[in-house]
Amino acid sequence: MHPVLNEGVSIGTFRYEGSSTVHYFVEGDEFEIGRELCAALLKADGTMPLDLPDHGRRLIPELKKHRIVHTSRFVKDSGLFNRFILFSIGDRMNHSKALFSIINSVLPITSMFFFLAGVLLTVIRKEETCCDFNWGLYYVLAFASVITHEMGHLIAGLAYGYKVTDTGVLLLGVIPIGAYVAAREEKKALKSERIQFSLAGVEMNLFVAGIFLLAAQLVYPLSFTLVSVANVNVLLAGINLLPAAGLDGESALSAVFEVSSISKAAVKWFESGKKRGILLHSGLPGYACLCVFGITLLSKLTFWLIIVVNTARILFNLF
Repeated sequence: MHPVLNEGVSIGTFRYEGSSTVHYFVEGDEFEIGRELCAALLKADGTMPLDLPDHGRRLIPELKKHRIVHTSRFVKDSGLFNRFILFSIGDRMNHSKALFSIINSVLPITSMFFFLAGVLLTVIRKEETCCDFNWGLYYVLAFASVITHEMGHLIAGLAYGYKVTDTGVLLLGVIPIGAYVAAREEKKALKSERIQFSLAGVEMNLFVAGIFLLAAQLVYPLSFTLVSVANVNVLLAGINLLPAAGLDGESALSAVFEVSSISKAAVKWFESGKKRGILLHSGLPGYACLCVFGITLLSKLTFWLIIVVNTARILFNLF
């Protein structure tokens, strides 16, 4: 993979006192660099080689040593979660921002329309599904549903001008548990934009669920398989709506309350007896906050229970 600037590394300029000469530095181990290298690192998003005479081949080992860039698709995150990068996005899709904006603007209404239409048609017709089950098609469509979820975030992020760096597989250790889109939120983003970015993946799952429910009414031999995949999408939407750390529901709720993380806020307020006392003596608003914080912490336990159960099922099926 082409070099990618590591998270937390920043590049800037400075001048010595009494001098008008501009110097360039990289903040990490923090040392001065040349203008040419600075310009190359600013473009290091994994989509192209370093813009240097030899594509930076001689410099890359040194840059990796100082943790300025990485070239591995396997990225270690904090805790048990890791990432495997499938595609580097960078600035390559910026020219399609207008198209993404249109898709993102109609996604909430379109997803609910197709989902409700699929559910209503299924209830009205009340036809039995075919007993045959196509396992191959089921797994392909279930995997595609996970990818589609992330496409919702990708479309919303690009529509709002977020810095989308890459997309790939989310790992619990080395076990795949889902997909992700890495995007840095714009500080000037509106509350409504942050909420829509958080919920775009859920909307995509509801849209896909509706499509499969409608298709199940038209293709009887595959009806059982298609309804099962629709259920997978509803399940994905439901799990991601949990306000647990790292899930879409938590991001949306954090945007609503305009905090960086509602989960961290919940832990902070519950751990402090003084803070709990403030909420308990604040009347209905305080009780409402305690309720939201409690649901957030309970959702985290629920999410981990789902992870443990599904990981056990995968291991049981493998061995």
